[in-house]
Amino acid sequence: MTDFFQESDFQKENEKEKEKEKEKEKEKEKDNIFIEEEEEKLSNKEKQKETKNSSNDQKPIIEHSKRKTSFFSNIFQNLKTILTPISENVKSTFLTEFEDSFGLDHPTFYQGTYKEAFRFAKESSKFFVVYLHSSDHTSTSDFCLRVLADENIIAFVNENFIFWGESIKHPSGFLLTNKFFVTTYPFMAVVSTNTRTRSQVVKIFEGQINADQLMTGLISALEENASAISEQRIQENERSSIRQIREQQDREYQESIERDQERQRIEFEQEQQQRIERMEREEKIKRKKEKKERQMLELEEKIQNLKPEPDPKTEEGVIRLRVILPDGDKISRCFKKDWEMKTIFDWVDINSNKSLKPNKYYLVKNYPKTSFSDKNATFEDAKIENGDSLMAIKK
Repeated sequence: MTDFFQESDFQKENEKEKEKEKEKEKEKEKDNIFIEEEEEKLSNKEKQKETKNSSNDQKPIIEHSKRKTSFFSNIFQNLKTILTPISENVKSTFLTEFEDSFGLDHPTFYQGTYKEAFRFAKESSKFFVVYLHSSDHTSTSDFCLRVLADENIIAFVNENFIFWGESIKHPSGFLLTNKFFVTTYPFMAVVSTNTRTRSQVVKIFEGQINADQLMTGLISALEENASAISEQRIQENERSSIRQIREQQDREYQESIERDQERQRIEFEQEQQQRIERMEREEKIKRKKEKKERQMLELEEKIQNLKPEPDPKTEEGVIRLRVILPDGDKISRCFKKDWEMKTIFDWVDINSNKSLKPNKYYLVKNYPKTSFSDKNATFEDAKIENGDSLMAIKK
């Protein structure tokens, strides 16, 4: 009674316990073989009954046998679904039926399978209370209405235990009746989840019992096993502390990685920005240099192509013009009246001492007020006379 439901991940303490474990495994295999054989027999019987009773004039005894067979057959056919998890948001069929019959005053039932409830109790460092419900037993109704509905029982169980229940008409409840060797009802068992002692039943409640007796028994179970549950809580606290330390270390490590990644990202962006700025500066310098070289070439070309200054003593149609530069300097030269205005613009470009940029100025005559920008017009067309003064105005 004290060594079943063993957790497979616990180490065997000694050779004697190993022998006991092997014996229990053998018994479990026998139980499984028995269940399979019974399932096959019941399935065959059910098929035979269905063939014989295809007509509507079945006898009452046949009907009773068929219902009984179908009941046990369903139990065995649903063995695989015993451990199927139950959603936390959906009540189990047992709980719904229980509350429909006895109301809402009862300890809080854990909603899940037996294994899930046991695991939760172990993680919570609490004892695990199993209630197997027999709706057909004469003492069940009084137990549910007077004992489980007692406010002191409800408060004490909810505070100190994980409470799980199931109807013996359900496959999981039916199997547990064999595991717990149930002889009568109501039935409750207090199961220890302590790691050191492994899972074991520490208290059994069978038959008619009142609230005071149940309370005394539950208190006794807690007191007699206080050291075990205390040790389990200490171990769980240690595991929790280790887990918290590990989680903290993981968080710090992750934060460190994120900081490094952020630093690398910033450095990369800065390098990219610096590279772009450097490329822009280099491109700007390159364009400026190319522009200067182009201007120098254009200036040299203008110098080479500039027509020689004509001699007014020996040549006809010669005019002398004066140009006032933006910096106040004055330059003068002779031109022929039939030359294009481009000639004077090129001459100004050559002699402006960089105070003017090519194509960035125009020439203005004060009287009459005239602005010149058409380089293809001749001096004669522009009505520029000998001795005129022109001002170079920046655009």
